[in-house]
Amino acid sequence: MARELKRTELTNIVYGSSFYGGGGGGASEEGLALIQAMYEEDPDASIKMIDIAQMEEDPNVVSTMVAALGSPVATKGKTFQKESVNAVKGMMEEARFIGKELKYVYSGEMGGGNTLLPLYAAWKCGLPIIDTDGNGRAVPELNTGLLPVHGIPTSPVILASEAGDTMVARTEDPMDCSACEKIARYMCQAFDQGIGIAVWMMNKQQHLQASAIGQMTLAIEVGDILTSSRADAAVGKLKDYFASKGTPFLPIVEAGTITDISITSAGGFDTGVTTVRADSGEVYKVVFQNENLYVQALDAEAGDRTIVTVPSIISMLDLSSEKMAVPVSNSETYVGQRVALTETKADARWYDLPECYSCWDEVMASAGYRSIKPEVKFW
Repeated sequence: MARELKRTELTNIVYGSSFYGGGGGGASEEGLALIQAMYEEDPDASIKMIDIAQMEEDPNVVSTMVAALGSPVATKGKTFQKESVNAVKGMMEEARFIGKELKYVYSGEMGGGNTLLPLYAAWKCGLPIIDTDGNGRAVPELNTGLLPVHGIPTSPVILASEAGDTMVARTEDPMDCSACEKIARYMCQAFDQGIGIAVWMMNKQQHLQASAIGQMTLAIEVGDILTSSRADAAVGKLKDYFASKGTPFLPIVEAGTITDISITSAGGFDTGVTTVRADSGEVYKVVFQNENLYVQALDAEAGDRTIVTVPSIISMLDLSSEKMAVPVSNSETYVGQRVALTETKADARWYDLPECYSCWDEVMASAGYRSIKPEVKFW
């Protein structure tokens, strides 16, 4: 059924999607800034969210995702309001050009900035948002995603700048998401490491085939837990919540401190390593390329061992305030920060095909990952 999302729900989405973003998808401050912009423009603003069942059956009635593409560090604090709206409008024109009608917007990935952005763009364009997500987590590249793995064409891609420059990229093979990624990253660098992108035009049947259905509701529920719990109680509350859902969830570090961060920003990515020492003494290395990719337990005697990899969601929660535990992206971490480190099973669609793992191969290799050891859990 349809649901009106107001400020409370939108705020919960910011924090819930930051958790599901697993270190990527933009900072929560970006999502909160988008909410503030909405309510400064219209104090009674609300966004209509519909279930998949409410989409029209006509295969030519479609939706689009919209997101910000670029380096989270280089674009930290930027909200991409104009870029997102320009990208959606560009996709509406492209839909008309090929005989389709774009009537919906959906979130392409989870993250404090990149989940609120499609909601903001939908509101500005007068379109409803769908209770789904293209990935159910954040992903570093167009080819590391549920939609291409499950047969959804990536092309055409709409890229839009803040100034209103709109580019349409069509690949010879609509499934060639690697080519789309190269084009998008090149344009991202041309526009100061950040640009708006609309992609994966989908009808109802394609959503049923490929997307993480109900993910927006999950973000609202997790966000509600975080905003209503003290920092020292948040991990326990999350553990109870995911147990009630039957979703595997593991606190790797219930409380600890970041002791080191190494990070480089290039090519539209933030790549690096965060080292966390648990209060109980264990030391962990979190390797990321925008999103957290894998965690290693460091042991001088037994040797380092990998304990979790993508597609599972590796989240870091800031415990520095007593008021609430705030999920943080890798653009928001700092040495000395008090954090919790958790692992959550991603949407079930991430585990139903071998390609759900192999699509990460190049990203994992570039982040220094060499082999899967027996300790790694595949749900």
